[in-house]
This record gives sequence, C-alpha cells and structure tokens, in this order.
Amino acid sequence: MSRLSQQLKRAGQTKRNHKLRSTPLKRSNRRLRFAKEQYKKGYAAGYQMGIASGKEQFDHHIDGTSIIIPTYNKLNMLKQCIASIQQYTSEAHEIIVVDDASTDGTAAYLRKLSGQIRYQIHDKNYGFAGSINTGLKMAKGKTICLLNNDIIVTTNWLGNLLHCLESDPAIGMVGPVTNFISGEQQIEVAYGTNQEMQQFARQYNEQDASKWKMVERIVGFCMLFHKSFFEEIGYLDEGYRIGNFEDEDFVIRTRLAGRKLAIAGDCFIHHFGSQSMKELGEQLQDIYKKNEAFYQQKWSNPYEWVQRVTEWSESKSKTKSLSMSTKNEMETGVSLRAISFYPTHIAVTGLNGTIFWVEQGIKHPIRGAYPFPTVKLSQIELLSWPTGSDIEADRAAEKWRKTTNQDGSVPDGGVFVTEHGRWFQRDGITCRAVISEYALKQWKLNDRVMSRSEAEKLLWEEGLPIMAPPVFVNSNL
Repeated sequence: MSRLSQQLKRAGQTKRNHKLRSTPLKRSNRRLRFAKEQYKKGYAAGYQMGIASGKEQFDHHIDGTSIIIPTYNKLNMLKQCIASIQQYTSEAHEIIVVDDASTDGTAAYLRKLSGQIRYQIHDKNYGFAGSINTGLKMAKGKTICLLNNDIIVTTNWLGNLLHCLESDPAIGMVGPVTNFISGEQQIEVAYGTNQEMQQFARQYNEQDASKWKMVERIVGFCMLFHKSFFEEIGYLDEGYRIGNFEDEDFVIRTRLAGRKLAIAGDCFIHHFGSQSMKELGEQLQDIYKKNEAFYQQKWSNPYEWVQRVTEWSESKSKTKSLSMSTKNEMETGVSLRAISFYPTHIAVTGLNGTIFWVEQGIKHPIRGAYPFPTVKLSQIELLSWPTGSDIEADRAAEKWRKTTNQDGSVPDGGVFVTEHGRWFQRDGITCRAVISEYALKQWKLNDRVMSRSEAEKLLWEEGLPIMAPPVFVNSNL
C-alpha cells in the first residue's frame, strides 16, 4: 500500500474514531436542548393556566371571614398576631396582611408565608386607612374583620363576634372587649403571661348574648362587618394621615346609614396598644392634632347630624305613602348607603376615566369633552348608582352652569347659602343641608352658591344631608 493510501486510511480511521467519541456528548446536548424546550413550553402553559385561574377566581368569594391586618414594622408583634389567628380560629377565614413599606424584614417574612396568607407590600407608608383600603379591595370573604397587628386573639373570638353580628340585620359593626383601649370596650383583667391570658380568655369567651351591648362608638383595633355593609358604606377616608380618627369617621358614616354598633361582651382579645403609633414619638401629637382638625373640618358636629338623620328616617318610616318594604328597609337602615348622602347634579369619575353626570340618584355617561370639575370616587361608590342613558357633554355643562331659574327661583340641583351661613342644595322636592364648607368644596359646589333666605328653604321638604366623599391617596380603588 502506498504511503498516500496509508495516510488516507489513518485519516479516515481518526475521523471515525472522533465521530464515535463525540456522539455521546452530542446526544447529551440534544437531550439538554430538548429538556429546555419542554420546560419553556410547560412554563408558558402553566403561566397561561395561572392567568386563567386568576381571572376565574377574581370575583370568587369565600364563605368565611377576611381578616385584614395593616402593619408597619413591629414584625415580632405581627408574627404573634398571625400565630394566634392560626391557632385559635376554627371558622373559615383568610388572612390578608398589608405592609406599609416596613424596614424590619416584614416583607421577607410575608413572602415566606406565601400560600398561607395573602399580602400586599406598599412602596411607601400610606397610613392605617390606606392599608385597610388595600385590604378591603383584596378581601374575598362574606364578612370582614379589621385587626391591628398588636393583637393576640383567643379561643372562640371570631365565632362569638360572628354570632353577635348575625343576630340582627340592623347591626353594622361589632367589636370585642379588651384589656387596653379607650371607651366602653376596656375591661379589668388580671394576668401576667400569655398563658394566663389565654386561660382567662377561655373562661371569659363563653357565648353569652346577655353580654352584648349596643353603643354609639366602637374603636378600630378590631371591627367585624359584612362585606355587603362595606359595599354600602365605602372605603375609609385617607385624609386622616398615618393613623387616628379614621375609625371615628367610619363609625359616623355607619350611624348615618342607620346601622347599629355592638360590643360583643362575650369576646375578649388581648391588645398591646398602638405600638406602631408610639414609635412616632413626638410626631404622634402633631399627627393627632392634624387628624382631629380634619375630622372637625369634615363633620363640624357629627353627632348632631346623626340625630337629625335618625329623626328623618323615623318620620319617613311612619309616612303612610311608603310601601311596607321601604319601611322595613328604613327600620333596619339598609336603604341608606354612602351615596344617599352625596349630592345631585355633579360630574364624577373613577378608575377607567369615564365621566358620569349624576342626577336624581342615576349616573349618566357623558359623551364628549366635559369642561367643568369632576370628583374622583372609588369603583364601589360608582357601582352603587344605577346607570342611565348617555348625556351629551354640552347638556351636562348647561345643567352645571344653571344656578337660577328664569323666575329667579332655585333650580333643581341649585346650591345656595342662607343668612345663617348654612349651605343647601335643592334635590327634587327636597332641600338638603351641606354638612360643612369642606364638603361643599370637595364636591366642587362652592362656585355655584347663590344667596337665598331661610324662608325660601322651607318651600321644600327636608332631605338627607350632604357629606364629603372619602379622600384617596392610593388612587387604585
């Protein structure tokens, strides 16, 4: 065999040997590429299934209670609170924690609990009202419990609260008793350790309706209510910054709607007491004063308005012309919602930017560019009004501009101030008092005010007062 032939033979053998040696590696690479492709396909399919499941579950409600816990730092207390709920709550429930940008590892802790709880981590501190509102938007339970993070719950706590709430459809909210709080919900206790406290609670929390009490005020450390009640009353007012007075505000709105407030005296839970607020130190007093001033600015004399609305409802329920069903609704307070205290002849908008003209309790989508001020409301409030036919922007603007009829009288929707410095709006056959100048400005009605006499006000029946809508700092509601 020639030298050339030998060289070619050796080259061919080398090539075959190289091919044989590389085959396992190539096969391994092919298997790896195939596995990666299958993983990508599986991941994409799972992702699409997750989206579909999420959409399907979006409006799904659980036959239980959504427990909403706002939190800011104080991780150890939050851990105790959640652990006590998991140990002492046998009723169906979900736990929702809303963290206000804590800096103590709360976010990492919540992520570890993924699957056991639901949570939302804010990008900044929206305050108590803002955190509660986020939780309310997330809630899927038929009942909702607002719970401070410095709480330890006890045996039978939720069952006893639910028993009280379900006992009377006129009850709007129920609260427990505790060791540390202002007002009628504080009781005397004698224990020194958590074990002694739980032993005390086991003896105290025997279901006993004789311990229930109807009151004028309950405190927001723990409040239980139906989700349907929330949909009628609306979100908390985020005009109260950080914390304080937002629960007082919610209580006033509850009572204006004719709902009762109850203390379930057979339900005791432990309250450490405003731990996150105490961390504010000297700022706390400043925040308290500002929120108190906001409360007074918004409501003026809130309990006077509650009394007036109570008398109005009682007089209407006695009117012979009312149907029996309407009477029953008024007796239980069901007929009065947040929007019952909102004005007529206003332009409002919500999340999707659609502008509605509200008149006589019906919202009408505005077609075209509306040139006058609008008031932003939550979706809960917007959905409370039935939707009527569209209205042209020019027609809505004409109604907004009209402050006086040709004969000089007050038109429907007209706003006026009397010699006593009180504001009113004509709403059909009624005349409705505006609760405060703040409310007047929040509804953008201050530029439409005309002067009229107290005597002219008497031409119409007294209607429900007009209160200010809640402020939303977190606009995604």
